[in-house]
Amino acid sequence: MFTDSPTQEIFFAGHKMFVKRDDLLHPDFSGNKARKFFHFLKSNNNNHVKCVVGSGSAQANSLYSLSVLAKLKGWDLDYYVSHISDALTQQLLSVSPVNSNYVQAVKNGANVKAVNWSDKRFNQCQHLDDAVEQLKSDYYLHYGKQEVLFIPEGGRCEYAKTGVAILASEIINWAIEYDIDKLTVFLPSGTGTTALYLQQSINEKCDQHLDIKVMTCSTVGGDDYLVSQFRRLSSTISCFPEIVTDGNKYHFGKLYLNLFELWQEVLATTGITFDLLYDPIGLAVLKHQLQTRALLGREVLYIHQGGLLGNVTMLPRYLRKQKNKKLRKL
Repeated sequence: MFTDSPTQEIFFAGHKMFVKRDDLLHPDFSGNKARKFFHFLKSNNNNHVKCVVGSGSAQANSLYSLSVLAKLKGWDLDYYVSHISDALTQQLLSVSPVNSNYVQAVKNGANVKAVNWSDKRFNQCQHLDDAVEQLKSDYYLHYGKQEVLFIPEGGRCEYAKTGVAILASEIINWAIEYDIDKLTVFLPSGTGTTALYLQQSINEKCDQHLDIKVMTCSTVGGDDYLVSQFRRLSSTISCFPEIVTDGNKYHFGKLYLNLFELWQEVLATTGITFDLLYDPIGLAVLKHQLQTRALLGREVLYIHQGGLLGNVTMLPRYLRKQKNKKLRKL
């Protein structure tokens, strides 16, 4: 449970490759965020914690994952967002509530709070993490410094190393078991935390005869943003994953029918349901790399990002967009 996810062989873009099924880690705690938050789940050093404070989008996978973590550990969870849309509010009020990240997190006891940006304390804040920084003194007064745990947006912190190091060991052991000496591990990145720490851990653990490289693509803010996130976590450039692109710039959360059609194609041919935020971009960029023969002579392992609960809201949006496109053609 929570570690050692299975690996599945598939054919994609005319090539044999493998998928690390991190979506199967645990029914309620899977994928990228399960790896990042594993430290808090298993560590005995946080028994004094009473409240965890996070931030991000009200529809983020991290919100739901943190709500599960807090529920399992018996912690309070305050999660700060830029705003809560009317659509999300309606999800809670609906006679048949939608099982979205937001709704399920609230059901798990999460206190989702929209930052009041008109408050003078936040005048100089550019990001949610800046706003949370302004609130720390309030939490320390209420709980005490040892009783509150602050987790940056997207789980971008050194604690993520614990779970990602386990992932690195699983990948190395799998490669050894199947006599794979040249392997490219591919995953899409938001903050880049998992990709960076994965390459770092692989470098530390890998024998010299194994050539395992991490390759990633940006899903938020572009390549320059991703490099800046790497630099916030490490000054060792040699552990930075290779960033690649398919020549397109994607805006996070925006609907791209070509990506949805690729998602549908992969579902039909492999039986694997991927998430609709990160994985479609990752698969599109990986497809480009395979078709341009950039990975010739190397085995490829794609890491499933989990986060399937987010599909509850994304899938209807995509289906409506796809239907409208077909109607316009009539």
